[in-house]
Amino acid sequence: PAPHFHWRTLETQARIPILFHTGDDGGEMTTGRGHCVSPAVAAGPLEDDNVVGEILVRLSPEPSSLARALVCKPWGRVAASADFRRLWRDRHGRPPVLGVFDKRMTTLLFTPGLQAPDRIPRERFSLQVCSEAAWNTWCVLGVRQGRVLIMNWTLREFLIYNPFSGERRRVSFPPDLSLPPDEFFDDAYNANGALLWDDEQSPLKLVLVACSGRTRVEARVYSSETGTWGDIISIPEPCRLTSVPVTVVGNRLYCWLRRPVNSILEFNLDSQTLALITRPPRANLKSRNCRIIPGEDGAVGLALLMYPAIELWNRNINSHGVATWVLRKTVILDSIFDLAPSSTGTWRSLVLGYAEDANAILISVYKEMCIRAFTVQLESMQCKRIHGHFLNDVYHPFASFYAAGPSTLQILARGNNDGGAGGGQA
Repeated sequence: PAPHFHWRTLETQARIPILFHTGDDGGEMTTGRGHCVSPAVAAGPLEDDNVVGEILVRLSPEPSSLARALVCKPWGRVAASADFRRLWRDRHGRPPVLGVFDKRMTTLLFTPGLQAPDRIPRERFSLQVCSEAAWNTWCVLGVRQGRVLIMNWTLREFLIYNPFSGERRRVSFPPDLSLPPDEFFDDAYNANGALLWDDEQSPLKLVLVACSGRTRVEARVYSSETGTWGDIISIPEPCRLTSVPVTVVGNRLYCWLRRPVNSILEFNLDSQTLALITRPPRANLKSRNCRIIPGEDGAVGLALLMYPAIELWNRNINSHGVATWVLRKTVILDSIFDLAPSSTGTWRSLVLGYAEDANAILISVYKEMCIRAFTVQLESMQCKRIHGHFLNDVYHPFASFYAAGPSTLQILARGNNDGGAGGGQA
């Protein structure tokens, strides 16, 4: 620096040291924590967006840390940029599980998964989807990449909901799709799907997988770039899907099947082909105790919970194209959960959901009237307790980093004291 400048170490609200320089003009300003800083700081290195970005990206990944550090509008603009969001994801890896979505009659209900100051109020992300008369005409297909995918067969449309901004985008069913409302849950017809997109600048893709009658299973892909649905891809095998959300592994989608027994449906997006693959040779494989997950080396995997053990399986393919399921890891969860044994009964368990973005499963451990829910990150095996009433079979954990911006800051600033209306009505 020039001779008439000297450097001063300050601490921001995010509790990270930052070097400011002050001039000799005698003028000073005060930061949010009461520190006096010269106006010359505005002409210093913190005017450089790259420097600000390098500082902010070193914050912890908890939702409140970034919002508390954005003490001025220029910093907020840096944090809201696409470049910074990519930098943040690259540095912090897997996002935290912010909470859980599930269907409650007419409402997409959000249950917070974090404690203050990171807790997001239930009302902020919950959404009224329909009127009371139409409560049984919609379902949640899944949560991926910061979006909730909802299927409404009365309106014949998909609703894509962004909990952060409140944005709702609608995509109509394929015009030739025959989907009578009274047959949706019938044994002869069921559907599933997934939302795919790389980032906010890339086209959005929506995959629909449906079983029509007892003759075949079909898949179609919608592209926002063309605004149209692609051709039908099908196989003649009769299938029955489940309500378990689709898992995306690389360029393939995997659906858990009720029929054929011991089968998984694979949709290859590159080759536009459907195929049936077998499940691992393991007894008691059910949708209530396992989830399809990404395995090692780009393969598909499976997480099986048989409390107190969790097993991770990998589907390996050799040089001759022969696939074999291999048990690659078993972890005993007793020491992680700290659930003391009791003479009144044994602990049982269910897998309630899977957060693909965080690679974490949502599980319920229960006995008699005692029910506890946890998320388990499948790489680190770190678990976190989630408080709520989880009495159904399928839930949708929501994992994401905060996209900094006015809506995000407003959510965190109001925190648990906010009792306003929720995300509104779809």
